[in-house]
Parts: sequence; C-alpha cells; structure tokens
Amino acid sequence: MWGLVVEVALISVAVYLCIALVLMGWPTPAPSAAPGRPALELGSLVTSGELAAPAPPRHFTARDGATRLYRVYPGSSGDVLIFMHGSSSDGRYLARLANALAASTGLTVVTPDMRGHGAEPGRRGDVPSVDRQEQDIADLIAVLRAERPYRRFLLGGHSIGAGLAIRYAAGQEQPKPDGMVLIAPYIHRTSPAARPNSGGWATPFVPRFAGIEMLQRIGIHIFDGLPVLRFAVPPAAHDGTETPLYSWRLFASVTPRADWRGDVRRIECPVLVLAAERDSIFLSTGYREVFDPLARATVEIIPAIDHFQLVTSREVPGRVAQWLTEAFADRGRKLAAGLLASS
Repeated sequence: MWGLVVEVALISVAVYLCIALVLMGWPTPAPSAAPGRPALELGSLVTSGELAAPAPPRHFTARDGATRLYRVYPGSSGDVLIFMHGSSSDGRYLARLANALAASTGLTVVTPDMRGHGAEPGRRGDVPSVDRQEQDIADLIAVLRAERPYRRFLLGGHSIGAGLAIRYAAGQEQPKPDGMVLIAPYIHRTSPAARPNSGGWATPFVPRFAGIEMLQRIGIHIFDGLPVLRFAVPPAAHDGTETPLYSWRLFASVTPRADWRGDVRRIECPVLVLAAERDSIFLSTGYREVFDPLARATVEIIPAIDHFQLVTSREVPGRVAQWLTEAFADRGRKLAAGLLASS
C-alpha cells in the first residue's frame, strides 16, 4: 500500500516538474514588427533634442562589494531626493527633470542606475537577488549622508523606477523616506492603473513566468535569472546601454510585491503621484483608487501629455515644489501643535 502511495507521489512530482519545464521552454513571442505608441513616444523623446546632458557619473560601493553608478544634481536645501529611472533605460534621460527639480525645489537630486541597467549594469537584464535594488538604495543614502548631513531623504522615480520606490518604502530596509515623488508609477498588472501589456510597451513571456513560479513553489530558484519580459525599445534608443530584456529576478526586484495593495498601505510618508492624461502605458485615472488608502497621498493628472513627456514637462517641477511646501508645512504645523499640547 505504502509503495503505491510513494509511486503515485513520485509520478505526480515528475509530471509537475515536466509541466514546469515545458512552460519554461515554450517559444517566446516574436518582437512586433510595427512599433506601438509607447515606442513611438520614446523614439520621439530621444530624437527631440529636449533631453539635457547628464551630470558626470559617480560611484559608490554597495554592501556586496559591487561598484554602482549614480549622478548628482545639487540643490540649495538640506534635503535629498533619490530618483530612479524607468524600464530598459538608465538615469541619463532624467537629467533635464533632475536639474529642473533641483532649481525649483532646492532638493539635491540623485539618479542612480539600477542594477542590470546602463553602462555599468553588473549583469545586464538580471540582478543577483530580488532584494538587491532595495539594499542599493539604503547603501546609497548612507554614502550620501556620510558626505553631507542631509536633513530629509525623499525617494521617487519614473515608471518602473517609481515601482521600486514603492517596494523600498514598504520593505525592510532603512531609512524610510520622509516623502515620495512618484511619476507615472508602475503598480502591478492587476491594479486599476494597468493596461494590458503596458499598452504594447512590455511583452511578458507568460508560459515562462508560470513555469518559474511553479518551480518556486517547491523551492527551486535556479531558473529565476531567465528572461521573462521584453520591452519595445525603439531603434532611436539603442546605444548599447539599453536593457530590453528583464529576468524574473530583475522584474521582481523593481516592482511592488504581489500584494501591491499591502505595499501601498505600508507607505508612511507624504506621497505625490503625478500622471499624464494621455499615458499610453498606464491608465492614469486608476492611480486615485490605488492610493486612496493613504490619507497623505496627493494624485494629480497633468493634461495633454504622455508617459515620456512627464520628464520634460515644465509643469512637473512646479507641482513638486508646491507639494513640498504644502506637505512639509502641514507636517510642521502638526508637530508644533503637538509640542504645544504637551507643554
């Protein structure tokens, strides 16, 4: 009897493994021959001449010994904003936005290249572990504060970089941000802000995703570094530093967790969400529902622009500056009221 039970169990495990391996080996979809709207928008941004020259690269050593690249746009105040780039790219395209934010808000803006990206990716399209990006943020703020005693630490990003900011704020790493600036943030494929395949920008390898996650349920992670996602990077953005393919591990490391609602609820600081009315990658009207649980979240939709124009829009720096004044002035009033009440 027990021999039969063991035999059935072994057969079940073998079938399960076979299904997972078949799914992982399933042919990946071919790239689209015709560029979609997001690719056209990005190509237009790259060729428009509207992007500024990036600040010189600097480097810090992360806790695992890796050398990581970042850029600094100095501001006049004692506050610093670490701001992450979007999918497939690196921090260079944020230079115009970073300069404008520094000028309008006084924030020193720091734009790191996330692991797996840019001119010094480590392993392009992959990351050593899912928690490594969050660790890099904590390590970078420690380095910055050792160089200069910044008062407040703000965190933000554009697109998938804003998704990483949410992941960090909800995770275990310290310090927690004092405020967040999220520009067209990636939330989750099931969120109210999602479009199917990100409007044609991202093509997931669905069978491979499923196969990897089947194996993870039984503790097998050796395939987590396989590519599972392709971005429709236009030819104009090809310079040898682009990252069109993400492994399962990289994608997980820069996005909110499967319980994305829980991640959002765990944010404890004031949050500004800026979205584009014509965003072809995300559904901007969905952000209000996403961030509704947060009493200190402000969601604003900028009219008549698209996803990539958010980094060149003249409205964005002004809105961030106004939000900073209101959010932290309100916090100061509450602290003062608390001190008076306790005296």
